[in-house]
Amino acid sequence: MDWTRSEHVLESGIKLIPLSTNHSHALITAFSNDPHSVRIAMPWLDPSLSMEFQIRSFIMDVISGPNSNHYHHWVLIEQNSEEIVGLIGFDVVRFRTIERKSLSRGIHWNLGYWIAPDFRRRGLASKSIDIMINIASKCSVDVVQLSAAPENLGGIITIRSAVERHEGIISGFGVEMIEENEGNEVPYEAYWILTGE
Repeated sequence: MDWTRSEHVLESGIKLIPLSTNHSHALITAFSNDPHSVRIAMPWLDPSLSMEFQIRSFIMDVISGPNSNHYHHWVLIEQNSEEIVGLIGFDVVRFRTIERKSLSRGIHWNLGYWIAPDFRRRGLASKSIDIMINIASKCSVDVVQLSAAPENLGGIITIRSAVERHEGIISGFGVEMIEENEGNEVPYEAYWILTGE
């Protein structure tokens, strides 16, 4: 079974479905209603360019780009309305320095997520993260990395809780310096959950 294409249903009825080009319009609509937190979740977005163009390009890259085998994303969909209420997914960590590569532990995936404002504080991120950790384990991934921007207090609480549930550790770097589109490097809190043997 290809676990990176699996579908899941949370107890709340929210479905996790692999991202496809069919989700482009609905995802752009959801993101347009919450641009600030989307930019925190996706610091590579360029504020001087159309979000719609960048998200369409992102989806195409994830689905069929030259590195698509390194990306695995799911949309969270409310069953009754079919509204997209979140996005969660993995990309393979690409280490910027030899030192960071030497600190890595085997196959290393980064996990990121975004939940729409009206659906926060319902445990959707936590339950979805738990599913993703299980998927990574089934895909023979050794480490899942979770990072949060310092101003994203909700995100920090969520990932610290996941690290506690899954007996994770602070990453070998302590923080992950994320370069935002404006060129500023911001120290994100970074943790590892060890999913390999």
